[in-house]
Amino acid sequence: LDRILGLHHIRGDDVATIIFTSGSTGMPKGVMLTHHNIATNIEAVDQIVHPRPSDSVLGIVPFFHSLGFTITLWGPLLLDFRAAYHVGHPTDTRIVAKLARMRSASILLATATFLRMYLRRCDPEELSSLEVVVAGAEKLPISLCDAFEKKFGIRPVEGYGTTELSPLVSVNVPPSRSRSATIDMKEGSVGRPVWSVSAKIVDPDTFEEMPLGTPGMLLIKGPNVMKGYLGQPEETAKVMHDGWYITGDIAMIDTDGF
Repeated sequence: LDRILGLHHIRGDDVATIIFTSGSTGMPKGVMLTHHNIATNIEAVDQIVHPRPSDSVLGIVPFFHSLGFTITLWGPLLLDFRAAYHVGHPTDTRIVAKLARMRSASILLATATFLRMYLRRCDPEELSSLEVVVAGAEKLPISLCDAFEKKFGIRPVEGYGTTELSPLVSVNVPPSRSRSATIDMKEGSVGRPVWSVSAKIVDPDTFEEMPLGTPGMLLIKGPNVMKGYLGQPEETAKVMHDGWYITGDIAMIDTDGF
């Protein structure tokens, strides 16, 4: 069947999709993500969340976002769990709440802004089936975690990623899915780098590596780093340094690796 479909000609570094950036750092750019980029990101999700056949991810992030494309589309296709998709806007709170209740959604990927909307407009029983709630793209305040947990019985955790990194870089492990004997969640952080991904903090000007606990520019290396920007080799070169992707974000790494 592989040969009939021509799949044996596909290599891991072949482009699987092109996701366009929002243009927040200039003109939108087409990010080329490979089969290997996506597959390793899904492998990381499997090792962190350990999805079960009984799980159902609530797909509210559009597929033209790397999070929606990689995690909520290819996650259920490559791993053994279900998905329930909302084709409208994630802020359609009544429809999202109804879908979550109908399909017994257990996993939700969102932003802090979306969580605030669900907190205001959804009834406790509508999101009572949730076991894993991960927020990214913006800061997740502790006060929001407290309020969300008080109303729905589930505490959100924070992660970090970007389109150029397929998108997942790091995430706190939800307590309900933790299988580690060591600390794997620290509120106020975006978690540790996921499986096979490395992070380091450098001086923004000299690229000299900074000591633990010292803020600086965040660089990422691993199989999640994009193949490049479509038709823009010069722009690609600007965001790479000795094989490391320059995120443009200021961060620091503590002694526990968070």
